[in-house]
Amino acid sequence: MKKRALAVMLTFTLAAGSLAGCARNTSGFDEKGDSSKNEDMQVADAGEVQTAGSEMPSSTGRVEFWNDKLSGTEQTDLDKLAQSASAASGIDIEFISYTDVASMRTAVEQSANSAGAPGLFTWWSGVDLKTLADAGVVEDLTDIWEEYIIPNGVPKNVTDSLTFDGKIYAAPYSIIYSAIVYNKDIFDQYGLKEPETFEEFENVCQTLVDNGITPMGVDAGNGLWGFKWFECLLAAHDPQLYLDLCENKVKYTDDRIVAVMNKWKEMYDNGFFSIPMDPTDLHKAEATGEIAMQETADYEGINLCDNFGGGNFDTFVIPSVSPDIKKTVFFEIAPICVAKNSADKESAIEVLKAWYGKDNQTIFNEVTGFNCSSDMEISNNCAKEMTEFAMDSDHYNLMLRYYENAANTEIRDTAIDQFLKFELGNTTAQNALNTIQAKADEILGEGYAN
Repeated sequence: MKKRALAVMLTFTLAAGSLAGCARNTSGFDEKGDSSKNEDMQVADAGEVQTAGSEMPSSTGRVEFWNDKLSGTEQTDLDKLAQSASAASGIDIEFISYTDVASMRTAVEQSANSAGAPGLFTWWSGVDLKTLADAGVVEDLTDIWEEYIIPNGVPKNVTDSLTFDGKIYAAPYSIIYSAIVYNKDIFDQYGLKEPETFEEFENVCQTLVDNGITPMGVDAGNGLWGFKWFECLLAAHDPQLYLDLCENKVKYTDDRIVAVMNKWKEMYDNGFFSIPMDPTDLHKAEATGEIAMQETADYEGINLCDNFGGGNFDTFVIPSVSPDIKKTVFFEIAPICVAKNSADKESAIEVLKAWYGKDNQTIFNEVTGFNCSSDMEISNNCAKEMTEFAMDSDHYNLMLRYYENAANTEIRDTAIDQFLKFELGNTTAQNALNTIQAKADEILGEGYAN
């Protein structure tokens, strides 16, 4: 434990000056897949530094699972989860939980090219995962998905967010779905039903405004969530346009994007949205009927239902503008990776094969509150319905949210800042798009997407 603590302190020092959390997207690997850290050193594990060229350790017979997710978890719960996964796989598991994201990133980046890399570790999807895949330090898990993950109720569509060059490089630690959670008592009071078309959705909003109720609450969160309604409205108009924008195939000043932004402004002008609010205040407002709806993640839906009285809540997905377009469910995913160079790689793969079994996922849900599988029994109605939407590929698109889907993080961060300013009334719709486009032109060149 002392050695582990020393390692965490060391990696924190090495990470000084880097951005922590989701916003940090720099990497310790160059385009050839080599570590950009000191070429004479590699970290064999989180507590031992190994000189390059010396003998690598053999398999330990157990698997270390490095993560940034479980640092606040009670030890008894960690033991319960470890015992469950170990019993299912036949492999001893040790959870190594980092309280500091930058520390964990540095530790993984420094150890990834050595046999001392962790067998399993959590990471981030999108550009972050692609960096590791391009560097050749994470294992191809395509076969594991086909034989062990999808058959256990994990939606196949989420693999798109973990796939590069036709190979799947991670498995899900958690999958979080989003949809609109509404106060049924308010809907019943004014004779409203879940809208099936976008026109019906706007009519519901107008009826609420006419009766002095704000239709939709806006979650200010930690300042990152300005993209939520932008992505919802864009996908409601044209899901492929959303994907093309994320991939920088179209510009933010494209007439179709401008039209969606103007629709968002029109809805604001009509009083359909609240000002950005703290999540707790937003939940209170919906529970008391001051606000009727919010677009939110499944775990916040559970929080709303369980901890804020006064409301009877249900869920629907924002309708598409055209009946020919499937509705879109957005999700975020926290990947689990297998370190390709780890001496414990084979053992780690055996753990993943058993990880998504119903018994282990039941314990995982009890410990973390998260769920990856539709085979699980979900008691909360809102979370259950969101999972059902995600599994219904005939009627719903399942798309990675904008934060992870955007191909360039600098453009994305500028966009999020501008969308939040728009929500606060500190910029116009057109100025917001022009500012984002200026950043995109600066990074990609003015001729991109022409």
